[in-house]
Amino acid sequence: MVKVILFLFTISFCTQLKSNAFSEVFGSEGAAGIENPKTRSLSYTLQYATLAGSLGYILKSLHDSNFLDPLGLTPDSIENLSKLAYKKNLLLDKHSANIISVNQRVDKLNYLNNLEKTLIEKKYSSKMIELRNNNNFSKSIVNSNNRNIVMERYFEE
Repeated sequence: MVKVILFLFTISFCTQLKSNAFSEVFGSEGAAGIENPKTRSLSYTLQYATLAGSLGYILKSLHDSNFLDPLGLTPDSIENLSKLAYKKNLLLDKHSANIISVNQRVDKLNYLNNLEKTLIEKKYSSKMIELRNNNNFSKSIVNSNNRNIVMERYFEE
């Protein structure tokens, strides 16, 4: 794709243009239309609208990529990633700290409930069977270690 664009760009500079763009694209009506003040006014309006749209798109892209952060223009999507880094006042009162703590607990409980729900729904999948087997193996190792510790205590006495 890039090679095609570069090829067309190079060809456009190597060839000599012998006709007017308006007469080439629109014929004699296009060239005559530019002399008409109403058509010329419409042409300027379309040019300004195109320029404003292009600049708006470029500025929006720069804003969304956090390019304008040194000017103090940080997008909300980046501010939401790190409340600690982008929050203006870091001092919290007791009430706000309690709210944050409760919200974190609720988020944790919601996560665990959703995880449990997905585990129940996919109880017999190969991945879940593997996880259960690995968990059983880990439990048996822990139980074996506990038995060994208890046996060592009895034999020491």
